[in-house]
Amino acid sequence: MIPVDSPRRLRLAFASLALAVACSTASAQSPGPANPVADSPSARIDALIRQARALDATEPARAIPLAREALALAQNTHTRLDELRALAQLSESLRRNSNYDEARRVTDTGLALPVGNSAAERLARAALVYESGQIYWNRGDYTAAEPCYLEAQRTAEELHDTSLSIRVLNSRGIVARHQKLFDQSEQHHRAALALAEQNNEADLRLQIRNNLAILLYDQHRFDEARPLLEENLRAHTASNNRRSMANAFINLGSLENTAANPAAALPYFEKALALRLELGVPRHIASARLSVALTLARLGRADEALAQLRLAAPIAEKMGSHELFGNLYSAFSEAHAAHGDFREALDYQRRADKENDIVAGEKTATTIAELRERFDAEKRSRLIAELHAAQQKKDAELVAKETELRRTRAERIGLASLLILGLTTAIAIISRQRAVARAERRIHEETRRARDAAEQATALKSKLLDLASHDLKAPLVGTMMTAETIAEESADRPAIAERAQALHAESQRMLGLVQDLLDSSAAESGRLELDRAPLDLAALAADVAAAFADRAARKNQRIEVVAAAGDAPALIDGDAARLRQVVENLLSNALKFSPAGTTTHLTVCRGANGVVRLEVRDEGPGLTPEDRAGLFLRFRRLSAAPTGGESSTGLGLALARDLVVAHGGKLDVESTPGHGATFSAEFPAAAQCSSFHSKAP
Repeated sequence: MIPVDSPRRLRLAFASLALAVACSTASAQSPGPANPVADSPSARIDALIRQARALDATEPARAIPLAREALALAQNTHTRLDELRALAQLSESLRRNSNYDEARRVTDTGLALPVGNSAAERLARAALVYESGQIYWNRGDYTAAEPCYLEAQRTAEELHDTSLSIRVLNSRGIVARHQKLFDQSEQHHRAALALAEQNNEADLRLQIRNNLAILLYDQHRFDEARPLLEENLRAHTASNNRRSMANAFINLGSLENTAANPAAALPYFEKALALRLELGVPRHIASARLSVALTLARLGRADEALAQLRLAAPIAEKMGSHELFGNLYSAFSEAHAAHGDFREALDYQRRADKENDIVAGEKTATTIAELRERFDAEKRSRLIAELHAAQQKKDAELVAKETELRRTRAERIGLASLLILGLTTAIAIISRQRAVARAERRIHEETRRARDAAEQATALKSKLLDLASHDLKAPLVGTMMTAETIAEESADRPAIAERAQALHAESQRMLGLVQDLLDSSAAESGRLELDRAPLDLAALAADVAAAFADRAARKNQRIEVVAAAGDAPALIDGDAARLRQVVENLLSNALKFSPAGTTTHLTVCRGANGVVRLEVRDEGPGLTPEDRAGLFLRFRRLSAAPTGGESSTGLGLALARDLVVAHGGKLDVESTPGHGATFSAEFPAAAQCSSFHSKAP
């Protein structure tokens, strides 16, 4: 989302209106000669464009007649520069009112006009090209938007128009963010922000910081994003810029939703919807209704969510935007799921996936990447040409200096001989020093490249794991929902129902594996987040043991839970869900490799050094020295085979160790081949306490 207008421009527009009123009053009271500059058509056109631009932020519908008047006046005066500027403003005003088809016709008209070689006309045409890209962007056609942005950026850089360069970089950052190219997006936004700050463009700075904040919370960097959004809201509230205030409320609500806090998000979205209903821009109203509906669905208020979505649907159909359709169908899917209607939810999710594939598909991303590479290649070619010209100039200067030296050398031949001898010695010394320096630089550069390659490989592995895992979650959820629907509808056909339930269980197991992959990747990259709170580790361990009792019984095994006697719970400060993963992974590992008729012992006790200790002791085959050497490495399987034919990914122990370390604890193992293994995790105690003794069958 790009906040369109600025308080400074609004104040300038109102100041211009006040000045015009004052001038007309003065001329009525004291007649005198007319001011030919103030009364010129160009001045009138400029004033109309400024007024339309100012109204875009507060009363967008009123901006269109002003822009049309400016265009009619420019066409009557046959001034190409004024006509191009008026066409660009009319297209922008129409686009901001969601009149995309007419806005496209206006830009096409302007781009078909012949343009001279003056810098002003070329920049005016570049602004039209940029506006054409904005129309494509609003409709989610990023493949068509990117070449428009690149052409506008080339002209802006060539003619040193900083303002247009800032706006293009900002828009390219938004397109890259929608393509999930977060590094490129941040690079574009940071470059635009630096230019805006260097040139005191306060309004553009607010826009860029807003989009940078959206990028940050898309990456779950909430602590960096929130201050930027709150600063924008304060600035727009102070200037009473209702359009930008609505945008700020939308972004703050989206941040809270992304942070899994829908109760805090809903008031922001409701305020944004109220403002957008006042402004009357259909696309923005639909977007706000979608945000409200999605949040209501997450709060369990499915009927209210569906009511909001039914109001937004006609607007989306009129807009014809793939991005808007994708968001609408995704919201319908979540609302129907909250309502318990999983078949409808699955159908809408498929529609959303189809629209999202159109917006952010591989072909689109490839086309945009090729355009960017072509632009970068052209930019490099221009830079090489400039460097070549500069080198030729330096070569000419060197030739002139050499001629002067030859003339002087003829007069001072004796002194020159001595100088040559000294110079030869100096050159030898300098050459040796340069050779040593080059060798050192080469070694340093090779070391740096090797380090960068290793870091990039690690980052690429984590990114690929994240992408693969995220892409697997949606089809697995869809499979589970489909299996559940089949099982419910096949109650009178036990064989089909049994197979559907088996499919549901297997999909659920696969979903757990995908989540383990995501958690492992997050832990490896330092992005693991914990929701800490005081909890009773003994009680949590007993709950997990009870949940695993049936699984143990199927293998004729027992789980015995033992904790130090006492009344108070064994409290630690931790994330209950993550600690449950630790206990589940350790218990699963013990049961998997222990034979039938054995007992797995689960112990919770307090250590003498102020720690709470969790132990899982099995009666399995134990660990070999080779097993212990790579025990906590990812994807490392043990030499022993599971006793019940279970599968093993090699992730469980590595993830358990990462989660224990994240809680400030440590995970160790003691084992002798043939005599089982004991895994022990120690956590800092939250308070002095004692615990209980219980058994699970």
